Amino acid sequence: MREADGIGLAAPQVGLSIQFAVVDLRRVEKRPSTMEISGKPVDWRVHMPLFFCNPVLTLTRKRDEEDEGCLSFPGLHGPVRRSLRIQMDYLDLQGRPMTLTAGGLLARALQHEVDHLLGVLFIDRMAPDIRRSIAPAIEEILQIQSSQKGAR
Repeated sequence: MREADGIGLAAPQVGLSIQFAVVDLRRVEKRPSTMEISGKPVDWRVHMPLFFCNPVLTLTRKRDEEDEGCLSFPGLHGPVRRSLRIQMDYLDLQGRPMTLTAGGLLARALQHEVDHLLGVLFIDRMAPDIRRSIAPAIEEILQIQSSQKGAR
C-alpha cells in the first residue's frame, strides 16, 4: 500500500475473504480530515494506521464529488460522489467494539475501503457517462492484470 502511494487497503484486494481493512492518511497533507471518538474530536493522526474489522457505516445525506483512485486500478482516477461525514461502527485489532465519526478525506477513504469489503469498486460509483469514457482504460488494466495472473 505505501509503496504504491495508497492510503487504504482492504483484505479482498489481496485475496482474503474477510471483513478487514486499513486506512493510513499520515502521508496526505493537502486534503483535511476530521475524526471524533465517542462524540469528542480527536487528532486523527494518532489513530493511524486505522485497522478495522466488520465495519458498518452510517452515511449522511450531504455529499460531494471528488476524484478517487484505487490500488486495484493503477493510474485510473475519476469523480465519485460520497457522503461528507460518516459514522463507522467496527471492531479494532483487539476485537473491541468502536465507533468513530469522520469527515473529509478520512470519511471518503473509509467509504472506499468498506465498499471493497462489500464487493463494490470505486468505478461502480462513477456516473454512467464518466464510466463509459474511461471504459477503454479499465479494460486495458483488467487485461494487464489477467495476463499477470496467468504468468504466475
